[in-house]
Amino acid sequence: MLRIKRFLEYRKCVCCKQDYLAYQVEKINKNNDYICSQCRRSNGYYVKNNSFKGKKTQISFSFEFETGSRTKALYELKKYNFIGCSDGSIRGLEWKSEIYYNKKSFHTICRKIEKFAKYVDEHCGTHLHVSTPYKQKIKEYEHELFEPILNVMTSDRSSTVKFWGRYFTGYCMPSIQEGRFNTFNPRSSVDTLEFRLLKFINANQYIRACDFCIDTTRYINHFIGREDFNSEKAKKIGQTIANKYKEVIQKCVD
Repeated sequence: MLRIKRFLEYRKCVCCKQDYLAYQVEKINKNNDYICSQCRRSNGYYVKNNSFKGKKTQISFSFEFETGSRTKALYELKKYNFIGCSDGSIRGLEWKSEIYYNKKSFHTICRKIEKFAKYVDEHCGTHLHVSTPYKQKIKEYEHELFEPILNVMTSDRSSTVKFWGRYFTGYCMPSIQEGRFNTFNPRSSVDTLEFRLLKFINANQYIRACDFCIDTTRYINHFIGREDFNSEKAKKIGQTIANKYKEVIQKCVD
């Protein structure tokens, strides 16, 4: 775009990085970040964020930052490659993160967006997806793998809320059903294990819980693909996960 010094003012869109006349963009924060009308548009519910962050590894993860507000301040998330999608169950948008290959970049983003935690209201969750090539096999053994930890979680409401950010709802149930609203969900539309109970309260809480979920998925992936894997081995892994969870929440209480 041709610029004429001191004649017209131009602003760069924080999302598409294109230059626009000042009246064509909207200021979204005190840092003088602006967004154009095209980038303000929301995407459909099923649109996926296929951008990646970091060098490819054996496991990846992404999250859905649900919000209860349509405030223009949230468009700053575009700066970090989130895409905003419509979701009829919440008042705001579901902001889908890019896909991360390491915890360092994931932790960095969580700390940058902590200021937006105030827009995660009582209707919102912050679901985490962790990659697995064994989604169908996890579904086959989901009772053995997840009932032990669910028993611990339902027996101690206060610790569950403190660790995960909220208690069970109809969208993240404490029992294993055929639908996709299980707390530990291998029925997502992508090759991931989805952790639906998670809710972003603050960066430290969310990072701690997500790290446990990522490590849990990595642990399951390590064993479940073996030819001799069976129900008894799944039960042992499920009990190990429950025991590790007890250790983690005890540290939170301490």
